[in-house]
Amino acid sequence: MKTYLSWSGGKDSSASIALCYENNIPLDGVIFSEVMFDHERNISGENPKHIAFIHAVIPTLERMGYNVFILRANSDYLQEFNRIIRNSRIATRNGKKVGFLLGGMCKANSKLKIAPIKHFLREIGECQQIIGIAADEPQRLARLKPNQRSVLAEYGINEADTYEICRRYGLLSPIYENESRGGCWFCPNSSIKDFARLAKSHPEIWAELEKLSHDTEIISQGFKYGRTFQSVNREVQVLNNQISFFEEEIHNA
Repeated sequence: MKTYLSWSGGKDSSASIALCYENNIPLDGVIFSEVMFDHERNISGENPKHIAFIHAVIPTLERMGYNVFILRANSDYLQEFNRIIRNSRIATRNGKKVGFLLGGMCKANSKLKIAPIKHFLREIGECQQIIGIAADEPQRLARLKPNQRSVLAEYGINEADTYEICRRYGLLSPIYENESRGGCWFCPNSSIKDFARLAKSHPEIWAELEKLSHDTEIISQGFKYGRTFQSVNREVQVLNNQISFFEEEIHNA
């Protein structure tokens, strides 16, 4: 049976690759599913530092003997944002755009990241999938399907152990230097500090979200769990010293 490892580029899946290498566990391929913000302009939805790391480290994986497959959904974030609602039970929503993808039910994960992996594996046929779940994540391990396995759990590797394993092989993403989480740069689960770092280092993609926030045809202005982009952006500006805390206090008064 063929075996493929699902690689997010995060510490757990990267450490899983290292364990397979150390223990001669055969892999028929490593699959990375890249969420795209805009296919037409080739703007990735992945954290900019992280996607640069992914492309830089692929030669390392190839030297280890692994074929790396980069998957992309046909759709992208902008297409999902602009998708017209047709059959909502809430009549006032019909004819409007979906708008910002919601945290907790984000189609960027289910439709843009997970769906391409499922399609790839269906095309392969019967196969085994290695997923990066650490030994100290019992709830996630309990959800593994019969054709899925965790080499981290099999070798008793906890989450805290994965950092050093990745460092040994040059597989530790730079997102762990100062980010609280990986994932897409537009994700509502990102902290305000994460957004502030993004806005400061990549103002051009932060401006993409600001542009979308002015669309009057979306069903809701909720960007981060009900908060508008403008509200989040003001906090971002405070953290980046673009406006003072005093100005923010006056605005909220």
